[in-house]
Amino acid sequence: MDSILTTEERMKALKHIIEHNMPVNKILGMEIRKLEEGFAEVCIPFKKEFVGDFSRGLWHGGILASIADSTGGLVALSLAKYGDNVNTIDMRIDYLHGAIEKDIFAVSHLVKLGKRVIVADVKLFQKHQEEPVAVARCAFSIKRRTQ
Repeated sequence: MDSILTTEERMKALKHIIEHNMPVNKILGMEIRKLEEGFAEVCIPFKKEFVGDFSRGLWHGGILASIADSTGGLVALSLAKYGDNVNTIDMRIDYLHGAIEKDIFAVSHLVKLGKRVIVADVKLFQKHQEEPVAVARCAFSIKRRTQ
């Protein structure tokens, strides 16, 4: 099946699946702005339900971690073939400052593509990429389909 689809067609199909078929991404309202092999850019529109610090109106850290995991996972999936299994095996996130009641943007890029592990870095920000609210390093196992 992979040889039938162009890379562009594969990315378009993956975008549709991630945005419309994955329940957690539907809850988040994930909008994939750009998806290429080894790169992803997404937007998560703010919802009041995402507030963790109600006294200051800041995003919940667990929601930010979910966004980082999902965005890094997009990078891993962009490199997978039809039928491969991709799963998170490790993630480290550093929260740099509070995220206010505005949309979150995330960019992720490939760090390493191995035979069994894919590593991606993720940056979460609101106004400017130069001022991230959090950064994460995600590792994913990839189990290649058998023929």
